[in-house]
Amino acid sequence: MSAARRIADALARFQSLHPADIALGLGRMALLLEKLGNPHLKLPPTVHVAGTNGKGSTIAILAAMAKAAGQRVHVHTSPHLESLNERFIIDGTPMGDAALAALLEEVEQVNNGVPTTQFEMLVAAMFLAFSRAPADLCLIEVGLGGEFDATNIIPKPALCLITPIAHDHADYLGDDLAGIACAKAGIIKNGVPVIAAAQEEVAQDVIEGAARRAQAPLLCAGRDFFSYADQGRLVFETDTRLVDLPLPVLPGAFQIENAGLAVAAGLHFGWPQAAMAAGLERARWPGRFDMLSAGPLALLAAQNNASLIVDGAHNPHAAQALASALSDLNATDPRPVVLVCGLQKTKDAAAFFAAFRALNPRIIITSIPGAPYPADNSSLCAIAQEAGFEAQRESDPLAAITLACTGAKGVRVVVCGSLYLAGAVLALNRG
Repeated sequence: MSAARRIADALARFQSLHPADIALGLGRMALLLEKLGNPHLKLPPTVHVAGTNGKGSTIAILAAMAKAAGQRVHVHTSPHLESLNERFIIDGTPMGDAALAALLEEVEQVNNGVPTTQFEMLVAAMFLAFSRAPADLCLIEVGLGGEFDATNIIPKPALCLITPIAHDHADYLGDDLAGIACAKAGIIKNGVPVIAAAQEEVAQDVIEGAARRAQAPLLCAGRDFFSYADQGRLVFETDTRLVDLPLPVLPGAFQIENAGLAVAAGLHFGWPQAAMAAGLERARWPGRFDMLSAGPLALLAAQNNASLIVDGAHNPHAAQALASALSDLNATDPRPVVLVCGLQKTKDAAAFFAAFRALNPRIIITSIPGAPYPADNSSLCAIAQEAGFEAQRESDPLAAITLACTGAKGVRVVVCGSLYLAGAVLALNRG
């Protein structure tokens, strides 16, 4: 049996262990990790990253900076775009299929059938892998929330980062922004430094209160440091320091904020300015405002004088950032916008579509391969139409993109609504 098949089979078995896909709490993790020898207590210094949007981009920039500073870095992000291996980056390289299959089977054998969620099994495997490979730093992304997320069993990270907090995962975190911020701020540990992005006032108050109670040093964007673009450069400013850096290679004005968090973390660790500059120029994060220039789908778009962008935006806050980035593009290269969109039923579709109102896009609703909770496409189409958009359905992503690219010349086609959809389209574009 191939290693890829073994990985797929292990995932299926993990899925059957627990009746719920997500069950917040740390009790099951503690039991499993104890059986595994508590690998989470044997990690290199760890940066723990929570927030609603921007976690992955911030980690990608941080990882590139650390590597440029000569550090060995393990990286865990979730969900993955195309391959589970993306969640197990060992010193810059995704774990190979054979090693990953053996790792998952080892964790499964030790777990011995105890009801444990698939995510918990994967996080336990990550801790085990990262504890066995020497490194200078681990970058670990929260899966959902923070306080009761499986990754939050790390007792004392070296640094906590909190990216912008907004409404998402209402079925687990509720609709109250203060409550959501409380869950995210749950990663804050006694005495561990915290760096936070600029937040809405209610979320800011929660973070400040949590840091104060934990006696955790707190730096906040917009209060203690500022990052902004000026004359084609990234400027990072505090009361006592001004750092001149290249703009992040990751596209979109919203990356300035993510870059600012990464620079603040880099300064905390004492990385050279040259390493931070190199990291900003080298960071890669597929599926986030990803302007495709090669591959069969990019060629299809080019043949119709269209452009194709893939973005994993899947909640209203991320949709607003995406819409702003598209507006910036339209300022220099005006094009009609076509959204190829799929959403999960756990998302606020009306608010998601509303973020694009100023662009007046045509919307093509399509299916999301592999998504656990896909929304009904007819319902999504109706919601978009009720909001005043021209909207229609197409059976699958390839058909939807083909229709978008060939329906009119010179359009800007934007795939969005789900990381699952972004990953599927990137896989299609590889041919």
